[in-house]
Amino acid sequence: MDRTKGVSLAKGPVGIIGAVLLAGGILGLLFGSTDFTTHAPDGDVTGGTWLGIEGNGWTWLGFAAAGVILLISAPLHWGAKTMALIVGIVMAAACVIAIVDGNDVFGVAAANRATMVVMGAAAVALLIVAMLPRVGRRRRDVVVEDDTATAHDGRFGREDGRVSEPVGTTERRV
Repeated sequence: MDRTKGVSLAKGPVGIIGAVLLAGGILGLLFGSTDFTTHAPDGDVTGGTWLGIEGNGWTWLGFAAAGVILLISAPLHWGAKTMALIVGIVMAAACVIAIVDGNDVFGVAAANRATMVVMGAAAVALLIVAMLPRVGRRRRDVVVEDDTATAHDGRFGREDGRVSEPVGTTERRV
């Protein structure tokens, strides 16, 4: 029996989202802010903005790390789905914490409304991708004719074409 696992619908989107997050994190570090100061757990931190998204060094490093994790896990179906779920939950938690805390995530990662929207959109997209299945799964039955019992060059064959199986005793010896 030969099985075709099907095509994964999760690997491509996870790779694309990972590449976008990695590029955004690196470009944010280059053109935004590289300030890694913190005022945890209840202080306020600010950072520079890039494309309207506010972030300090920790924000951009978080985006880049999420992108690297997703890119590394993208080649395998189960890895892509697992990491999409984990990174999606982390992004959703960071988004909710930033909304509740105000302008940052526990005084570590700076965030404005655009940052919260990006984190929320990434979380929703990753959680949806984490639920995507494989499609096109097929099961093919392959019948292979077993001719070892009738071929003279088989395991128990003789040159004259007769086949003899190994003979064993059927009696129980005590």
